[in-house]
Amino acid sequence: MKKNKYTFLLGSLVIITFSIIIARDFRVSEIPNGNKFACANCHINPGGGGQRNAFGTAIENEFLSAPGAAGHVQWSSALATIDSDGDGFTNGEELQDPSGIWTSGAIGNSSLVTNPGDKNSHPAITSIERIDDETIPNKFVLEQNYPNPFNPSTIISFSISKQEQVSLTVYNSLGQFVEELISDELSAGTYNIKWRAVNLSSGVYYYTLSASNFRESKKMILVK
Repeated sequence: MKKNKYTFLLGSLVIITFSIIIARDFRVSEIPNGNKFACANCHINPGGGGQRNAFGTAIENEFLSAPGAAGHVQWSSALATIDSDGDGFTNGEELQDPSGIWTSGAIGNSSLVTNPGDKNSHPAITSIERIDDETIPNKFVLEQNYPNPFNPSTIISFSISKQEQVSLTVYNSLGQFVEELISDELSAGTYNIKWRAVNLSSGVYYYTLSASNFRESKKMILVK
């Protein structure tokens, strides 16, 4: 009698595991103006989750109410005065709360908020202001910057006696070009240039004001 052989196939037991992702969206509202960049404030991926940027790492390591996913951000002067992404601006300056006094609601100018975790996102390093004075200067003048020495910001004032194409340029102690702070046609008056020395080392620098028949330089010292 012929025997039939049967082959039994045993099905594999597939165990499906689910990773529970705990949303931390609540942290967006725990920093000043956090809604502008949302999860990108703390994560490299703009959508959130995954690797943290420098700001997110600082929060995770030192500024949570409790370790882990349930911890809340403890915004404070200590966190505000750190420059997490190394762009020359503190976290507080980027989020419009330099002193770290914010607790809730709107603060500062939201249109000027930059990302504290992205070194390529930062406030303007140079700003110009015309002094509201009806007196027209009778000559070109370049003032000594103040404060001096400085770190990292200083103000350079100058006066021009007529509408002129003006250039204000910074050089290092070797005479090498560093940065052009302004190159524009300005009306007669007195101006303040606020400049922040970003990504520069301590040392002696020179700033030069140039116009059609005027050129003058002064020394300033950056101390970090």
